[in-house]
Amino acid sequence: MRTKQFTAAASAALLASALLFGCGTQSEPLTPAVPAAELAEITVTGKEADDAFRASQYAFALELFRRVQAAQNDGNTMVSPYSVIEALGMTANGARGDTLAEMQQVLGGGIAQNDLNNYLYTWRMNQPDTDTCKLNTANGIWMKDADFEVKQDFLLFNTSYFGAELRKAPFNGSTVNEINDWVSEHTDKMIPKIIDTLNPLDRMVLVNAVCFDAKWKNKYDPKRIKEGIFCDIHGFDSSVQMLYSDESEYLELDGAVGFLRDYDGPYAFVGILPPDDVTVQEWLTDLDATDLQKMIDSRTAEEVTAGIPEFTFDTDTTLQGILPEMGMPAAFTPEADFSGISDTELHISEVIHKTHIELDADGTKAAAATAVTLQRNGDIAPDTKKAVILNRPFVFMILDKSNDLPVFIGTVQSL
Repeated sequence: MRTKQFTAAASAALLASALLFGCGTQSEPLTPAVPAAELAEITVTGKEADDAFRASQYAFALELFRRVQAAQNDGNTMVSPYSVIEALGMTANGARGDTLAEMQQVLGGGIAQNDLNNYLYTWRMNQPDTDTCKLNTANGIWMKDADFEVKQDFLLFNTSYFGAELRKAPFNGSTVNEINDWVSEHTDKMIPKIIDTLNPLDRMVLVNAVCFDAKWKNKYDPKRIKEGIFCDIHGFDSSVQMLYSDESEYLELDGAVGFLRDYDGPYAFVGILPPDDVTVQEWLTDLDATDLQKMIDSRTAEEVTAGIPEFTFDTDTTLQGILPEMGMPAAFTPEADFSGISDTELHISEVIHKTHIELDADGTKAAAATAVTLQRNGDIAPDTKKAVILNRPFVFMILDKSNDLPVFIGTVQSL
């Protein structure tokens, strides 16, 4: 296990030097306000995944996916529970009281925050990074450079456990570009943008980026790559490139069947077909996380002919409506307690999650990014300048000024 131990001196040095890639001249490196000698000592030893952690992550993954899938209706959907829990795990290090208790329950089934930090640390530190199989994780925290003081222990925990890169920034258009460039770089450009804008009340953005790129362990026989038919949810047939192979791990659960196909590394593609008379949505609705885990854990060594269609798609979703329904509403309200981050009263205003996947005969590329935005409570301070921001439905005209008559009039309600 490639784990490391961090103490106060090492963490303080990392905290002082942490700087995202240098593309913005408006931002300066973060300098700790507390001398290294005064920082509480943190020893990070890591924690291997055990039954409790695995059960909590199956529960979180299935519930998150089930809700996102329902929101996407008939479309293709993919989420990265890992990316989401990395971003929210960093955020939870600043939560206190009921806010923390709810986040702990949703993210880890009640696992203590320090244990969750150690589980995620070990998971991140033991990911492969070879020419044929890599899963790279990057974490970053952007903080507004004026009128916002961040507590050093919060930063210390996130640099130590999550390897978070830190940046003080003006929270203007250049910061938006910087965050998006960082995500693009850490996802091999598969996710070129994660946020569109920053609100005047925004004070912190915590971002995770994950990039997966793996070749198949056994290459496909060209003779077994054939044109096939895929029947969609509405019963319409389409022509696809079908990849056929013989695999050796079989799954079965209450009429659902599946298989594993290995990548050239410690990962596998899992394909599952619900029973013939059950839709994917119906199957997911009735599926229990324990049963899903049991299905994976109880796979048998049996030969199975497998067919996978080549595919590629993107998913773009927001989670600020989903996560409160999953059991952590407090974090999204003005009553949220993030006093471990700052004395400024904060709440989560937005959680953006984007994914991308490409699967073909060579292997699979996939990426995910999650951005958690923390906003200051209160109203935007009045500005002496007048402003009309067309950021909600509006009416427009094309006016003939010689007669003061409209030539065109219309309304924009969605973009």
